[in-house]
Amino acid sequence: MLRVLREHATSWMLKGILILVAVTFISWGGYSFFREKKLSYAAKVDGVVIDINYFSEMYKNVEKQYRDALGPSFSEKMAKDLRLREKVLDDLVDRILETQEASRLGLDVSDEELRNFIESVPYFQYNGQFDPRLYDRYLRQVLLMSGEDFERMQRENLMLSKLMNLLRLSGGEASEDEVLDTYLFENERINLTFLKVAPGTFKDRTNANEVEIKDYFQQHQEDFRVPTSAQVQYLVFQPSDFEGKVQVSNDEAKRYYDQQKDQFKTPKKVKAREILIKINPSDPPEKVAEKRKKAEEILEEAKKTKDFGSLARKYSESPTASTGGDLGWIQEGTVIEAVGKALFSAKEGEVSGPVMVRDGFYVFKIEDMTEEKLKPFDEVKNQILEGLKRQKASNEASRRADEAFYSLFQSRDLEKFARENAIPIRTTGFFKEGDEVPEIGGNPSFQSSAFSLKVGEISPVVSVPPNFYILKLLNKKESRIPPLEEVKEDVRKKVIEMKSGNKAREVAEEILSQVRAGKNMSEVGKAQGIQIEETGFFARSGGAIPKIGPAGDFMTELSTLTGKNPLPDKVLQTKDAFFVVKLSSTEPADQTKFQSVKKDLQRRLIRQKQEEFLQNWLQQLRAKAKIDKNKDIL
Repeated sequence: MLRVLREHATSWMLKGILILVAVTFISWGGYSFFREKKLSYAAKVDGVVIDINYFSEMYKNVEKQYRDALGPSFSEKMAKDLRLREKVLDDLVDRILETQEASRLGLDVSDEELRNFIESVPYFQYNGQFDPRLYDRYLRQVLLMSGEDFERMQRENLMLSKLMNLLRLSGGEASEDEVLDTYLFENERINLTFLKVAPGTFKDRTNANEVEIKDYFQQHQEDFRVPTSAQVQYLVFQPSDFEGKVQVSNDEAKRYYDQQKDQFKTPKKVKAREILIKINPSDPPEKVAEKRKKAEEILEEAKKTKDFGSLARKYSESPTASTGGDLGWIQEGTVIEAVGKALFSAKEGEVSGPVMVRDGFYVFKIEDMTEEKLKPFDEVKNQILEGLKRQKASNEASRRADEAFYSLFQSRDLEKFARENAIPIRTTGFFKEGDEVPEIGGNPSFQSSAFSLKVGEISPVVSVPPNFYILKLLNKKESRIPPLEEVKEDVRKKVIEMKSGNKAREVAEEILSQVRAGKNMSEVGKAQGIQIEETGFFARSGGAIPKIGPAGDFMTELSTLTGKNPLPDKVLQTKDAFFVVKLSSTEPADQTKFQSVKKDLQRRLIRQKQEEFLQNWLQQLRAKAKIDKNKDIL
């Protein structure tokens, strides 16, 4: 996960998060063209100042985005490993450079473009229409900013969006030769022989002395940090409290029925049988053609007999062969498009096919069918009434929660509000991110809201279906590094784990060295008590190496392996072991499938080139700009 985040954190994803955060959370004024006071800046870019408070607020909200996305997997250590503070500052710097470049290119956003964008934001709409009162209230009470400031910021965001689109149009092309070369490489299948050296093999022979334990703890204190814990008080707004108070008329139910008739339709269904002639990914084109011909012959035979089941028992390679190919009843929309077209375009008693899908050629027979039917209103009226009642109760609970938030925004006295309005109030014990909270569970929205608050602050309304909550942070125990004695046993295990891993690496590297020197891989492994294995064939660009692990970390090593150079320069390391691998054999890509994936592959290559172009463009802007970062904040 950390590797993926590192890759994306250097891409435009983080920039997108920053823009989203700016729209949702931040008031205008984070950077300005005024001269800064001493130590009041996070960075200066060609005389433009990024205020230190603006940076801190942006970082806090980007961190919240990560917490919301990753839940308890995200930690302070992960933020440091990702260099998240530096990346947030870099993206704020980039935003200034981009804005200046957009102005230089004469890009602009008209009043009509700005108005259309703002009116399309769901937060500012009621029943699908822009509501000026809702817009004004949201800006004043939630975003805490004026309409003028918000509109100025959105105008800049739209201008930057235009700039990015313009740059992407200049981002490069992918020739047919490039696309074909990429296809051939990514779809070539390889088979590896390998030796697995597991650290666990050495644990029983490894010890940790007092000096090693102390030294390891001194160098890895962050690994043993006790995470932040929080205690919150919260109000609960339950739709169930309002279900007895809301009313739904028969007319409302009928209107809903008329508007949502698709919900009450019984889909078309067919009762069918199948015959499958399997194909394998490794089948050459002539073998596939041979199997297609066989399926066509079975189809012709099926048209001449009424006993399709006997043919299925005789020819089918599907698990259903023993039951005469019986598929039972199949509902329209529940199968892949090619199969659905064959099943639902045929008439009762007809056979259809052959249909080619990933696992082979199918021949079908339709034995029975029921047409789509609309259930009458009287049959579903009570169901609609109950559903609308629940929705109204939920809307009422949500509305009450919103009103409570606005009422509590100044006083923050949840206990008084609960007493005066007969609203349930709860107080949690201390909990860490990821812990189960009684009556709430481990809901990430609840937890990220709790940990983003300062003591005494209240949260916006948090939805944890079916209920709505407003939180107040009562207390917070900041994360701390415990004394060694408190975690000594955990440290000892880590030392043994580290030493066992080092030993496994040494053994694996020695094996690789011997094999590169010309020794037989199987014999070298046998001397270490390790049995040689094979992965079996897999695509170089596949998501995983069979019996080894995810292929993403090893793409560079795999790309260099050839018949003349079958050994990588280094051992492969996974979470659990070290691997010495050797290319055993290859299978060329099936070029007959190239045309079917050509367009998607070409689009992917173009996107990659556009990303490279954007990064190079930004590097040039940075190189020409005068950038002064306040390193203290990093």
